[in-house]
Amino acid sequence: MASATGVVVVGAGPVGLTLAIELARRDVDCRIVDRRGEPRPGTRGCSVWQRTLETFDLMGLPMADFRSRAVAYRRRVYHPFGEPELAVELGEDEGPYPLPVLIGQQETERALTGRLRELGVEVERGLRAVGVEQDAEGVLLTLQREDGTREEARADWVVSAEGAHSVLRDALGIRWHTTRFEGTQLVQVDAVAHGLPGDGPGEAHLYLTEDGFLGDLPLPGGRRRLFAAVADPDPGNRLDPSVHEVEAYVRKLSGRPDVRLESPLHNWRVRLHNSVAEKFRQGRCLLVGDAARTVMPVTAQGMNTGIQDAFNLGWKLAAVVSGAPDALLDTYSAERLPVAHDLIARTERSFWGGVGTPPTAEAVAAGVRKQQRARSDQAVGYRDGELSRQYAERAGLRAGDRAPQAPLTGRDGAMTTLYDELRSGDWVAVATTPLTGLPPGVRGAQPAEAPGPETAGPYALAPGESLLIRPDGYIGCRSGPGQEEPYSRYLEEVLGG
Repeated sequence: MASATGVVVVGAGPVGLTLAIELARRDVDCRIVDRRGEPRPGTRGCSVWQRTLETFDLMGLPMADFRSRAVAYRRRVYHPFGEPELAVELGEDEGPYPLPVLIGQQETERALTGRLRELGVEVERGLRAVGVEQDAEGVLLTLQREDGTREEARADWVVSAEGAHSVLRDALGIRWHTTRFEGTQLVQVDAVAHGLPGDGPGEAHLYLTEDGFLGDLPLPGGRRRLFAAVADPDPGNRLDPSVHEVEAYVRKLSGRPDVRLESPLHNWRVRLHNSVAEKFRQGRCLLVGDAARTVMPVTAQGMNTGIQDAFNLGWKLAAVVSGAPDALLDTYSAERLPVAHDLIARTERSFWGGVGTPPTAEAVAAGVRKQQRARSDQAVGYRDGELSRQYAERAGLRAGDRAPQAPLTGRDGAMTTLYDELRSGDWVAVATTPLTGLPPGVRGAQPAEAPGPETAGPYALAPGESLLIRPDGYIGCRSGPGQEEPYSRYLEEVLGG
């Protein structure tokens, strides 16, 4: 007899953990399984951008402790083809987390696992997905333990967060489109580096030369993440690089022959590719993170984008489990698939690995300036999405925009903030006058000051206007004066009566 549950999440990396947290904090019956008997070691995805920090905050992670374990990521210094260096400040004026951080992925997973445990869910380890069948009523998932025994798990929904080599994606027959960067390789190590510039804390250096690309990032504990994208002399070599091999590339690409690397950890060699699934949903099975799209690691965006996939999907899947129309899940693919395609296109335009014709220094400078804000993932919006309803053309925030953090006045008259309200997992309706008759799952608030662009900040609403903010922090609808409770109509359409 197959065991039964609401949702099974397959894969307990940062993406799967994020999704499980979003389901668990909305009281969805869920399991999360992972094929590994222990969490995977290593720093791997070490860049955590501003929007991801905001997301962790909304999920209830202990942000002060998390940030205390990280390096504040302040600036990138580009050295393009021998031309004058180009420094890019990574701080942002708006939002509670002005700086991204650098922290090992094992620490990110530890924080997420701790939060999930607080919600009463433990990762079930040593369980590998080996088969999947689905019908109109649910999914039959075959799980195999490390000793070879199998379990048949019945679920209403199954989500693959397995990574690029997703067994479930392949079993479902979802096409996987891959672009390989032939002739290149990435070699990487975390090590103490002597002889490289380090003008300030939280400063990374990126070198572009005719022979390839070198990245040098600060990590907690004094090590540096050093990675080189270079021509591949032996595509058949699957061995991890020695520290001496990486050291030779670092010397060559940085132009500093005296560089010395010590105390190496997590040596790594990989051939680069971008891949994306043709769709993120098939029936009652969905893909998130690297199972849905895999982006070359030199972008420092793959983990962050996957976490945003899970944060987008989590509240929608929880709503469907609670009775919302099944079509709500189609908006997950509609919103996140274009983000994946855009990220892949940007990486393919900007990547340089020592093979072919290198970009010019001018092109590098133009690309850096253009992508500076997009890098934080705060630029992502859904204005053209099906869930974005602009009922009145007004200046300022629009439906589909990310809702910025700001002080508000709660329904009880006490001071609060948007994030304080969103941490509940609910929707938030903001209007200049108290809202009455709000349906369950919607919290009401007002701008903290009287309306007006000088006093109400981003929520400078005219009398009678309102905003309805989704649980993932994006504006669902914006209404104008005289429109009778458009948020109620909107919620009926999105979540059902």
